[in-house]
Amino acid sequence: MAKRSSGKKSLSTARNIIEGLFSQLGIADKIEQHRVWLIWKECVGPQIAAQASPLRIRDNILEVRVSHPVWMQQLQLLKPRLLERLNAELGDTPLKDMFFRRGKPAQQEIKTTEKIILPELDASELQEIDQLVAAINDDETRQAMRDFFTRQRQLDNARDKLS
Repeated sequence: MAKRSSGKKSLSTARNIIEGLFSQLGIADKIEQHRVWLIWKECVGPQIAAQASPLRIRDNILEVRVSHPVWMQQLQLLKPRLLERLNAELGDTPLKDMFFRRGKPAQQEIKTTEKIILPELDASELQEIDQLVAAINDDETRQAMRDFFTRQRQLDNARDKLS
């Protein structure tokens, strides 16, 4: 049985493996850009964060859902400053632009006591995930990444059913 290492070294190794996999898949920049959800409130401030939230990123353009047309107009005026702040935090993966869309902003914290039942994946989805992780030599890491991608696909499918 393989001995598990603990501490900072194993976390560093796991991070390197995951970053290497994301680079190999060509999605490292996209993953980095999606940090915008983590830094949004810090960069725009609590007042704007209460009225607007990131919705999606397409072609390096951040789409933001905004609560009211007046806020949309205000954010349009603040767009250069907001982009500058966000890009300063994102570093090597800057956003080109922001697009504002009217709608109810997503809640930052979702509290639920219900257990969410995720949909099962079909055979083609499972095969696609297996192909993604096939190049990983370490069995434990390959299984962890398979579990990660499976859970993410289940969450995506559940989210699609809700929208």
